[in-house]
Amino acid sequence: MKISSAECGRATAGASQAQAKILPSVRPKSMGGIKASEKKILSPLERGMAVAEEALAAVPEIREDIVADVKDRISRGEYNVSGDEIADMMLRRLAADRIR
Repeated sequence: MKISSAECGRATAGASQAQAKILPSVRPKSMGGIKASEKKILSPLERGMAVAEEALAAVPEIREDIVADVKDRISRGEYNVSGDEIADMMLRRLAADRIR
């Protein structure tokens, strides 16, 4: 699952003082291009974020296995979702984004 850029921006830009102590002001892009001597400068949180971002970059934007499974279930008639259920989930996601 990928986090939207809006959610990332909220986590770093609108941080309260308590969050400012936890979240770094500048997120490292990747650990791959950092020399061994420079890695010591990063805090444990920043190193963890860099590792997580590298792992996230390895996840494809579209998960073909899940898409194929859903397509197969649709073709067999086993996947039935009403418009009301879709609208309900969209509204729930909107409400969750506003809380964050």
